Amino acid sequence: MMPKFKIHFNDLFFARLYYFSFMGGWGFVLPFMNLFFISLGFNGKQIGVISSISAIVGMVASPWWVSEVKKHPQARRILQIALILGALGYIVIGLQKFFPLILLMIFLHSLASSGIMPISDSMAVTVAQESDTGYGSVRVWASVGWIICVLSSGWLIARFGYIAGFIGICVMWLTASALIFFINPRYFSSQQIADQPKPNVRIALQYIWQDKVLLGFALALVAIGFLNNGVLQFENVFLAELGASKQVISVAGILSAIVELPFMIFSDRIIRRVGAHRLMLAAMAIILFQRLAVLFLPFIATIMVVRFIGGVSFSFYTISFVGLISSRTQSTHTGTVLALFTVTIAGLVNIISAPIAGAIFDVIGARWLYALSAVGWLIGVLCLWWTKPES
Repeated sequence: MMPKFKIHFNDLFFARLYYFSFMGGWGFVLPFMNLFFISLGFNGKQIGVISSISAIVGMVASPWWVSEVKKHPQARRILQIALILGALGYIVIGLQKFFPLILLMIFLHSLASSGIMPISDSMAVTVAQESDTGYGSVRVWASVGWIICVLSSGWLIARFGYIAGFIGICVMWLTASALIFFINPRYFSSQQIADQPKPNVRIALQYIWQDKVLLGFALALVAIGFLNNGVLQFENVFLAELGASKQVISVAGILSAIVELPFMIFSDRIIRRVGAHRLMLAAMAIILFQRLAVLFLPFIATIMVVRFIGGVSFSFYTISFVGLISSRTQSTHTGTVLALFTVTIAGLVNIISAPIAGAIFDVIGARWLYALSAVGWLIGVLCLWWTKPES
């Protein structure tokens, strides 16, 4: 028992470090990416097109990427290569100044990295289950990494320019690639069971179509994706327009993550009591309140308070998202279904919504994007409520 426990402990330990580096590393660039594009002179429509390019690639590549890689005995090695290419790709993006070259680099980067997140989540869920703990105990370390990276990036970017953020995420992703060496390879490949079909996109789509809860969740994500896109793209730009400095934007970027530290763990306990579906409804209702708060009180202080509250809603949303899908799919297909939900559905919606949101931002500004977002979250709540599982 002790050797087996030790193996699971080591896998859990390095999975947590991996999330610290991989997802935490995004803190170096995500809060400042659109500010970087605006510094190059791009307008809202151009930023929307950039988002659409990434979405188109992810929509097509991610499910295939995941289903094929998870069949491969060297899935862990392929994931490491993808992380290395993604790390170097961020540096190349940070060195570009012209719109066509940015589009090309985003296309290639998305092609290499589109399957990293769902494969990582699938690994984390399995490691957590076999270690008798929850997904939140792994995911919380991404929040720890995010806090450190966002604070560091705000300071570094203010002194050395945006390239410092791209160097930061490059280092973090290279570290994540190295940490994968210490996680058992079987967590990255599908464990085939006799008489069970191999994972593929067609079977994953059947899961969604035949399960009313997953279908309702997919419809909710479509509505939310269309109407919430503008806030996701331009909230930090809105903060800058309201007079927030880069340091203030950095602090805003970690407020949610600070609250996530206890609530990721707490969400694991709640989901066991109330189920993933109810927890997701609670998360969506809180986010709806957040959007309305900024719409009616458009101040820096409001956004800061809402970001703080967002730590609760984001924790609930993240844990219930993975929990809802993993609880309604077989383990061999969870990664592919996750890819369809996290990348394909989001990408399909983003292709249309990102340029439209950019155009709306150019015409009427950021504030009214919160009204559209609130409508999206309301529709999401209704879709999920109407397709709730039978008690």
